[in-house]
Amino acid sequence: MNVIDLRDELYRRRIEIIEIDGGCIYYAEELTSDDEARLYIYRYDAEREEERVLSFFTLEDTDCIEHFYSCGGSIMILFESRDSKAWLIKLDKRSGAELIRKKIALIGRYFDCVPISENDLIIYTKADDENRELFNRCLETTNSDTIANLYDMEKGYRYFIKDFKTAALIENAMHSFKTAKGEEKLLLCDPYCGETEKQEIVRALAGHFTLDGDELRDNIWLISKSKLLSALKSGAEKIPLRRAASAGVEGTVRFECISGENIIFRAKVYKTGLEQFFAMSAANGSVSPVKTVRERGDGERYFTDVCGGSIYYMTELDGRTRLEGEVGSSARMTYPNKAGRMISCIDDRYIVAEKDSDEPTAAIYDSRLHITDTFQARVMVKGATVVLY
Repeated sequence: MNVIDLRDELYRRRIEIIEIDGGCIYYAEELTSDDEARLYIYRYDAEREEERVLSFFTLEDTDCIEHFYSCGGSIMILFESRDSKAWLIKLDKRSGAELIRKKIALIGRYFDCVPISENDLIIYTKADDENRELFNRCLETTNSDTIANLYDMEKGYRYFIKDFKTAALIENAMHSFKTAKGEEKLLLCDPYCGETEKQEIVRALAGHFTLDGDELRDNIWLISKSKLLSALKSGAEKIPLRRAASAGVEGTVRFECISGENIIFRAKVYKTGLEQFFAMSAANGSVSPVKTVRERGDGERYFTDVCGGSIYYMTELDGRTRLEGEVGSSARMTYPNKAGRMISCIDDRYIVAEKDSDEPTAAIYDSRLHITDTFQARVMVKGATVVLY
């Protein structure tokens, strides 16, 4: 575990962490002096204990809202204004050099943004007064109240996304991974509805639909990033997704996490009540069962550490929680609930937790020494790196 303590540098400052990249932390801070507002982008080198200004911008419109994204070797900033305009700026993560600056006109008001690559991001918009009729027609034909456009920052092109369903999945349920050959692929999670709700629907409609039951199907789709971008830029009305996992009326399937070189799913069969974790190899796509899911009783649940790629079985005891690694971990420990809400488990030894309080509070519990260190700080975890700030 690598703990980077930035409380002295950052605790009283209003900063937003953009990315934790090994021993470097990138963050943004807005400062006002002499009636001039500026946005600063910093890079902190933990090994050298050195903060460096990567770049800064004078904010002519103090009502604009900044959105930050880290992708590959770049930091992208979207400045959202009130007049359906936006600035897109791309910085080199190491040098801070400004690589691209574009002003774009949005159709409607800004709603969300998802970067797909260092040059391509999807911006989602909702209706404003000027475009309300267009969005109403969109809602009637597609059942979607958002419009999605892919922006190619390098070429300065905007592509209208015609496949509304895929656009919605990218916004709400996208996970990326790399194959053994380094090809980046995307998983798009598409459950029919909540797990309990689906089981109740299947029971209520038993005998009233075909065995296939496609209308009630949970899907987890797979596509390479390059194919997705190519299809979006060609104006395809239907993106060529393929199923990585699927379950119809026979049960449910859900994405859990990416653990090492495996993508972990959890599937349940209604007829037998069997529930299992499955692993799909990122290298060759082969699927194999990993472990049968335990039957959960009162005070028992699973916790998935998506960033760490592990799944734990948790049992609530009197003032304590027992933690047992199920997938990607061999942890066996009990930690005090007073430490706070668990965020992550590192090295099968340390529990990182946080509390909801007037002052942000974080804790690190050492399960071998049975010691809890509590900090008046915010906390962020990536892999085995813990940042206190």
